[in-house]
Formats: sequence, structure tokens, C-alpha cells
Amino acid sequence: MAYPYYRALAAAKTLGIDYDIKNTYGVGDYLGHIAIHGGAIEPPTSQLAQYCADGGAYYSFEALSDLTAPDLALPPTTFDEPFCLVNVGNSARTISWRGVEDQREAEEVTYVSGLDDVLVSLVIQELNASGFVTDTPPLRFEGSDPQNITNKNKLRAGVQLDLTRSLRKTFYSAGDLSATSVTNPENRLPAFFTYGDAINRAAALVPLTVEQPETPPVIQATGPVDTAVSVAMRTPFAIDHTGGVASTTEPREQLLDRIHALVGTLPGERVMRATYGVPTSAALFEENADVANDQLQRGVLDAVAQWEPSAVVSAIVATVNSEVGMVDINVQVSRSDVPGAEQDNTRTIGVLVGGTVVSTPG
Repeated sequence: MAYPYYRALAAAKTLGIDYDIKNTYGVGDYLGHIAIHGGAIEPPTSQLAQYCADGGAYYSFEALSDLTAPDLALPPTTFDEPFCLVNVGNSARTISWRGVEDQREAEEVTYVSGLDDVLVSLVIQELNASGFVTDTPPLRFEGSDPQNITNKNKLRAGVQLDLTRSLRKTFYSAGDLSATSVTNPENRLPAFFTYGDAINRAAALVPLTVEQPETPPVIQATGPVDTAVSVAMRTPFAIDHTGGVASTTEPREQLLDRIHALVGTLPGERVMRATYGVPTSAALFEENADVANDQLQRGVLDAVAQWEPSAVVSAIVATVNSEVGMVDINVQVSRSDVPGAEQDNTRTIGVLVGGTVVSTPG
């Protein structure tokens, strides 16, 4: 059974048994290498992506069994695993590694596509110069759809590499693409390194700095100003005792409300801020409590660093309730711009499967 979205896959399969996720974020404007059909799905895309990342930004969604591998190949246009969305969304440029079956007998070719025209051209140039054949892909796995995960970076344009099985077999001794073979670096043939180095040469020729849109000018109010106190609507939305929209002028409460909104949002839910939020869904299906807590802590810390730089996180405690499909995330924060601010500012956010906020105790 093939799954259209990660949420459906995660509800039916078990992380650590059926599949695994490897994720390393980059720094600044970075190039990310991703293998959304890694492991036993399309070997050795995970190994190629990791080799080219060379310790930098890298993501791999890996099937752990040959028997279930075909079912775990989420379409690239609907691939919505939260950690991948955040990693790609923060990257300046992206290269997505995939494998396809030969279109013709013994066809050693790479189909290169995507919306990053500059990097696509350079990849073709470097691969051809190294003796590898490239071609335009058939429409059924062409990578120019804006919804393709590789095109969801800051540039809104990425590269998709589709390597035929015959080509991939030239990278390993005896053409063995089994898990035992591809996970052993000693089985790699010179073609593996020649190929990866060609991709890295192409990537080194493109700038990674992405120009951000200009910040809209701040509209100043005219006329007399009665107070300099900032007023913010409460999060989550509520009605106060007067029947009006609940709000607060307390900076401490405003910070906690913003943290609440950040943690209670899944990346991709805000159309204009695709990377805003914390990928909590993956942890909801994690049976190992320590692994789940670690995933959630990393997700919260990354999101706070990006979206609330004035906040200092002093503690994160996550409790997963698998019976009801909910996780309680207790975040303790203080303000870095206020010397001596209290360290006991806490907010607990209860999140259901799918990111629905269900409880808000202070």
C-alpha cells in the first residue's frame, strides 16, 4: 500500500522498525542534500547524498526492510515529513537524490530536472565532463513541479537527480545494491566517488546567499500617543470578560503566547511562512520515549532560534501520550533582552496528531 502523505504513513508504520529518519541542519544559507527514497527504497541514494553533504546539511528518509520499501516511497510533490520540510525550507539550494528503473535496457543515465536552472545546467556540465550520461526525464518523474520537495527551499527552486538502476549498480562491487553492500563503504567503486565529486564541483560554482525581500516600512501612528505599551492579542484566541478579544500588555505573557503559537504550529501550515513551527507529528508516533523527547527538544530549539531570537530556552519537557495521540510540551523560557528576567516563565502546549492545539495550562 502506497501512502500519499507522511501522516498516513506514520500512522501505519513504526519509526525505527519500518523506517528511519536521518536529519542534519546546515548553518546560514546552505546547500542541502536530501534522499526522500533512501535506505531500501532506492539504494544507494542515502549514501550518495551523505557523501556529497560531507558533514553539512543532509536528510534521508530510509526504509529498513526490502519487503515494505515500495510502500514507503512518498511522492516528491506531497512529501511532507516535518523534519525534511524544515531542513529544505531553511536551505538556500537543494539537491534531491532519487533512483528510477531503467527506461531502456542497461541504461546508465541520470535524469536531471528541477526549477534551479543554474545548478541544473552546472550539474549536467560536470557529469558529462566526468563521462556520465544525462538526459531530460520522462514527465512522470520530472522535478519542475513547484510542489516538489526539492523546490521548497528559500530560492523556491531545486535540483532532482534520478539515477537509473544500471547506473547505480556501477557504484558497487558486483553491482550489488543490497543493504549489506551499500552500507559498507569498502564496497564503493571509483565511479561512486567520481560521480559525487562531479556533483560537488557543480554545487561549488553557485552562490548560496539568497536575497530576502525588503522589510515593509513600519507605519507610524499620527497624532498624540497616550502610551508606549505594546498590546498583543492572546494566543490561543480567546474572549475576555468584557466580551472583547483577549489581549495583554505584559511582555512576559506576550513572549509565552508567541512560543505557544510557534510550538503549536506544524511547518507548512502558515502559507507565507513555510518553515514556521515545530515538527511535532513525527514524535507522536515514536514508541521510544527518549527518542521522542530528543526529537521534540531539537525541533523546539531550532524553531525558537529562528523565530524568537530574544527568547532563551532553559528547559523543555515533552510527554507523549500515544493512547490519545497527543504530546504535552512544557517550554521554560526567559527573555535575553531583559537582564535578570525570571527563569520560571513556562507554558505547556498539548498537541494532537496533525498539530491541533488542545490544552493551554500556564
